[in-house]
Amino acid sequence: MVVPSRDQCLEMLTQHNMPAHIRRHSMLVTEVALVLAARLNGNGCRLDPDVVEAAALLHDIGKMQGLKTGENHAELGARILGGIVTEPIARIVAEHIYLDDSQTGGPLTESLIVNYSDKRVKHDRIVTIRERFEDLIERYAKSPPQAVMLRAKLDLYIALERTIFSHLAIAPHGPEIMGITI
Repeated sequence: MVVPSRDQCLEMLTQHNMPAHIRRHSMLVTEVALVLAARLNGNGCRLDPDVVEAAALLHDIGKMQGLKTGENHAELGARILGGIVTEPIARIVAEHIYLDDSQTGGPLTESLIVNYSDKRVKHDRIVTIRERFEDLIERYAKSPPQAVMLRAKLDLYIALERTIFSHLAIAPHGPEIMGITI
């Protein structure tokens, strides 16, 4: 099994009836992830840009079905992709909404880069981690404990951001990231 090309990933999104707005989100997440991967690889990391691209494009393939059924869209996406894409890509899709303390200090992986990049894109524009999480809290926190949980996740992503950018000569809010377009 080979890593699917960009065109093959886009065809998969079409086959799974991904709406244009989620497709735009996925495309922008991909561009952020590819910029980060290329810059990190230029500083000694060993990230596979083809895996990053395919996983970022496909990370929300289960989103629409998950919204309809109430299933976890990351796990659903990984099941949809099982047997179609390489195991590392399906695993990244499954992991793109999870982060714990043990991961925030590295090592940096394709999964962490896609996960972080997803949190930098609100709908179809690049935002700060804090802005993205404030939106998530507003939209999804149905109770004070849920808001507390999302704020704790924000702290994890800020720690991950520090780790990622400690390897780079650019800032998380600099034009190299904030200026990415599709």
